[in-house]
Amino acid sequence: MQKRVKEKKQENEADVVTALNLCKNARDLIRIRKPEQAEPLLLAALEVSPKNPYVLVALGDVKRMQKQFKTAAKYYQSCLEADPLNPFAMSGLGDAYRGTNNLDSAIEIWTKALDTHPENYLVMTRLADALSKKGNFATARQIYERSIRLNPDDPFALSGLGNIYVRLKEFDLAGPLLERLVAKQPQNPRAIGALANFYRRQGDFANAKALFERILEVDCRNVYAMDGLADCARGNKEYEKAKQLWEKAMAAGMNIAIAQTRIADACLQMEQFAQARHYYDQVLSVSEDKFALLGQLRLIETEPGDKQNKIIDAAKIFDRLLVLDPSDHRTLNEFNAFRIRYPEIDAYIQA
Repeated sequence: MQKRVKEKKQENEADVVTALNLCKNARDLIRIRKPEQAEPLLLAALEVSPKNPYVLVALGDVKRMQKQFKTAAKYYQSCLEADPLNPFAMSGLGDAYRGTNNLDSAIEIWTKALDTHPENYLVMTRLADALSKKGNFATARQIYERSIRLNPDDPFALSGLGNIYVRLKEFDLAGPLLERLVAKQPQNPRAIGALANFYRRQGDFANAKALFERILEVDCRNVYAMDGLADCARGNKEYEKAKQLWEKAMAAGMNIAIAQTRIADACLQMEQFAQARHYYDQVLSVSEDKFALLGQLRLIETEPGDKQNKIIDAAKIFDRLLVLDPSDHRTLNEFNAFRIRYPEIDAYIQA
């Protein structure tokens, strides 16, 4: 009996060694971004060592690289069943959740990972990025700052924190951070774009334009840079140029509703009322878009027409906006401003 137990133990140890060797070879393929070649090796490793955390995490990574996020999540979860505090599985599971736009679950697992491994700056930047996307800028800022203290040159932390400073209009903090980022990564489009956006938000369209053009020299279909260039043109009141750039960006894959709303805004500035209305209507035929509705309000006030009809049309749009989000600050500010100009509108707004 003891002999059989010993033999079984030796077999298990041999299986683990076999699995780890297969996993090592697969990892080499993953590093050079060949997940399809890595997968058969990992499946073979899984057969001989079904609960091996290294194998399960590597399979999760392969499936995540293939954008099969739900399958990736299953492998990471299997690893966590065997090894509940595995940092690689927790990090990967968060990435898989993010891949399916489940940011709440990603934030939950990354928070747990950070509680368990408080100096994991790779998880910090992921968590801060997700919190920023959810609008929790205060907490995201704290985590980015913590990450930079651990790894001062991390590009994701520099970029993320710089963007938060820009959003909060703390430009004196944002500028040096983003300039440092570009100095360290002069060919990185994300770094260049963050600095370009900083200049754009400050109204320095010349410097912003030069940086967006620098991105397009490397990636001629970079939608972010096209959108940024268009916004610089709008800032310089070059509305026709802005319109053309947004049309080009939309063709390259920019979000259609956002692009069409901005094109409509440019048309409105050029008093191309029919075109503006066409683009706003295109957006609203798909969904109740706040910015398209607000654009239509500007169109109603700007376009020639009977005052009474304008008030009635505006009242209908305010009804739609207030249904969409009755507490939205911009809608309420626009509504109050319109009521000051046209107090008659109260008679047409639904109770």
